[in-house]
Amino acid sequence: MSVENENFDALGYYEALELDSDASANDIKSNYRNIAKIWHPDQNTSEDALERFQQISVAYDILKDDRKKLIYDLLSQVYTKDSFPDMFSLKSYKDLDGNEDPFVRGVRLKKVIGKFMKYTSSEDLDVCSFNEAKKLVLKTSFSNWLLGWWSLKSFGLNIKAILGNIRNIDKNKKDNLRLLIHNSIAYWGEKKNDKALFSLVQAGDYANIGQKALLHKLGAMIGGKVPNKISPWNYGYLKLLQLIFPLVILVLAALPFTRNIASFDDFQMYVSKDKEMNYYQEVKFSRTGGRTFDDVLVSKVVDIPVDTKDPDLLFYVASKTNVMHAPGDDFDLLTVIEAKTTVRVTGYTPDNVWFRIMLDGGEMGFVRKNVLRRGIGEEIPANSKIYEKPF
Repeated sequence: MSVENENFDALGYYEALELDSDASANDIKSNYRNIAKIWHPDQNTSEDALERFQQISVAYDILKDDRKKLIYDLLSQVYTKDSFPDMFSLKSYKDLDGNEDPFVRGVRLKKVIGKFMKYTSSEDLDVCSFNEAKKLVLKTSFSNWLLGWWSLKSFGLNIKAILGNIRNIDKNKKDNLRLLIHNSIAYWGEKKNDKALFSLVQAGDYANIGQKALLHKLGAMIGGKVPNKISPWNYGYLKLLQLIFPLVILVLAALPFTRNIASFDDFQMYVSKDKEMNYYQEVKFSRTGGRTFDDVLVSKVVDIPVDTKDPDLLFYVASKTNVMHAPGDDFDLLTVIEAKTTVRVTGYTPDNVWFRIMLDGGEMGFVRKNVLRRGIGEEIPANSKIYEKPF
């Protein structure tokens, strides 16, 4: 997990003193004296003499001090000349809620939003805690899967963004090395040594051999007990989170098929309270507040509570069917219903042969199990009591 960076002199301090980064204190002092004599304005009359002399003086002020030199060396590993921060007023990067957290990371995610003829594409780097990263990953994944396709131009970009976000969630090494080195130095400057050490140890996960040597020197300067090991971020979990929405989409797409093939045994296990009761009951309707009563005690049935807002308990008859007053062919005929008539199942007999159903008018009767099919058949009348349609 190393990060290679050939730059070690972002602001040119070593170059100004004609030194390598491993120069000794004596070399730094000696070279400064020799070069300062050449460029001192009292000795050199060229137009840029003063500017060069000032550069040499600033470089010497940094490199002669072990603490300043180490900070400069570390920051030069992760910053360029144009992005180099003020070494003496570093502020730590905080999480998305603005809290100090030595375990933060940089998460880089790409988002694509299709807008029919146009699209927007953005890639943001967010500094966040692991819990915040989980929410950020879910939010970005949700946006790409729902909004990324609504443009021909965005279609291919969105595929690349989705795959790239999954593949590269743990590949943000340069940003994380920069973040953790920066925070370690910032915490040290604020005398928050424990946090400085936590950030330092984590920076080592992304550093090359030379950078690790510098981090080791920083740890020695900070002092205190360096943590032996810190649990890394679970990037595998962040990858799996990005697969939740496509899985949800697949499940939703399969629901119409699974409903039709579900067995009555599955249905009964789902809706039953496994409680037998006498078939003499009161049924209440949630929409109208009305009631209806059956008037014959005929058997024991397993009761299914009536909820007229629940479409999962709607069935239809496969063919023209006799509806009996009680569970048995020897009982009186209640009515005859045509094929595709939609009914609501409200119970069944323990032997699993007869199902009690509710008709549009609220009447209760029994039909044989084998005539029922899951789902809605013919359109349910507007005044039906079996289903309260949502607005």
